[in-house]
Amino acid sequence: MVSTLRLCLLAVTLFFNFSSAFPLSREVQWSFTLFPSPSCNGTIGDPHVGSGSTGCRADLHSVASAYTLNSVAGGCRIELFDNTMCDQNEFSDVASQANATQTCRIAGTRRRYGSYQVTCA
Repeated sequence: MVSTLRLCLLAVTLFFNFSSAFPLSREVQWSFTLFPSPSCNGTIGDPHVGSGSTGCRADLHSVASAYTLNSVAGGCRIELFDNTMCDQNEFSDVASQANATQTCRIAGTRRRYGSYQVTCA
């Protein structure tokens, strides 16, 4: 007969082996914060965090005038658009690993960020 302690140890071992093979959460590959004003300060920022590619995302809390790039993995790029449909004709900015992080980036005169999409290779 197998002891209860051995069964518990076997269960714990199987759990850790399974969870390492199939992680429950994916690593953050990109993160940025949108701001309604060009100053990029205060607690009004709208954070966006994810892993992998997205489609067009227009679910912004408000149209933004600026953003700070917190992190972006190599092979990922964040495209920001002036409209709410990710229309390539109204492309505004791109953020990638080559851009400086934690720097306030302003949309420019008469431009605002209304949608974004992330593409990761």
